[in-house]
Amino acid sequence: MSIEIRAQTASELAFEIRPASPADGPDLALLAQELLAFYGLSSPYQRSYMAHAISNGAFQENSGIGVLAAADASGKVIGFLVYGQMFALASCRNSLFIQDIFVTRKARSAGVGQALMRRLFDIADTENVEQIDWTMDPWNDQAKRFYEKMGPLLKGDKVFYRLMGPKFLKNIK
Repeated sequence: MSIEIRAQTASELAFEIRPASPADGPDLALLAQELLAFYGLSSPYQRSYMAHAISNGAFQENSGIGVLAAADASGKVIGFLVYGQMFALASCRNSLFIQDIFVTRKARSAGVGQALMRRLFDIADTENVEQIDWTMDPWNDQAKRFYEKMGPLLKGDKVFYRLMGPKFLKNIK
């Protein structure tokens, strides 16, 4: 299912929200590199490798994620939302966790992020999900304003950890 947002004026951006597909790999790789740059990080891989890895990994049946794409009128992906679904044992609820939501700089403030979240809410309703969780960097004021419009419960007592690279490898040996 896709949701189409039509431009009301020539200056507005027309786009649609739809499930991403392996064919979106190159556009998603470009946006992933833009996301890394937003955080001041360089990409560890060339875009061609990332496109291949995304196309062949993100859309596998057992990938554990869903990917929504916001595509402009030409079909180019201008934003994405990556999420996973799980059962939250402590609250006994079906839950979604947003891994990433990103909209290219040129499409920000055009309602793309809001439309991606709206589509995720539709998925949550269909899948009988009762909670959605995500993290945000405390310095990202634009994201904070965006999220606070939805009225989420801020869980400021949580700390986010990530284990990767040599420390990850040390733990699995």
